[in-house]
Amino acid sequence: MRLSLFIAKSGHASRRKADLLIADGKVRVNGRVVREPYFQVGPEDSVETGGKRLSVVEKLYLALNKPEGVTTTLEDRFADKKVTDLLPEKFRGVFPVGRLDKNSSGLLILTNDGDLCYRLTHPRFEVEKEYVIRVSGFVPDDVDIRARKGVIEGGEHLKALSALIIKRDKKSTLCRVVVCEGKKRHIRRLFLGLGFPVLELKRVRIAGLRLGDLKAGEYRVITKEMIG
Repeated sequence: MRLSLFIAKSGHASRRKADLLIADGKVRVNGRVVREPYFQVGPEDSVETGGKRLSVVEKLYLALNKPEGVTTTLEDRFADKKVTDLLPEKFRGVFPVGRLDKNSSGLLILTNDGDLCYRLTHPRFEVEKEYVIRVSGFVPDDVDIRARKGVIEGGEHLKALSALIIKRDKKSTLCRVVVCEGKKRHIRRLFLGLGFPVLELKRVRIAGLRLGDLKAGEYRVITKEMIG
């Protein structure tokens, strides 16, 4: 690949900054200063800048079925167990994409690809996330209309793209909910505002990636293309 691209993929600098480093004679390939950004390098070449040898960081993508009781916030030093504790050491460096609160379960994507994380979490991209939830009480048939209209809670407009009833029993209702936003505790706050506290919440889809038969606490390696 091109030398400037190699430096950018190593995470040492942006493509533009890499071009400047190369032009300033601060990059060596196999011990020789190279000033051409388009110089081709391969896996066998040694690329150094500032006395530091660079290597391309492999992009990793994992799908995890997060169990209840496990924390996604890696900075929470009081957490009993974090999602990264469920992964082997070889996946050190990946981070969760988006939120899934401690008392919720289901599909969580972990990666070291910051660009993908941005595209999946920023509201402007309107990425669909699908959940199966159990709420307290008998939910009426017009819940889809009410959920799409939404509620105002804490100064935020919380709404769903769709909310469909799966089944009811005497004390609770099972629903399938799709949202395109990721506000903190979004669905729990929305349905509480509608008068139906959430008892259980499980995420089953993010964009084109489904949880499938992945068991609680298990993960699988995926590709970026599988997410869609």
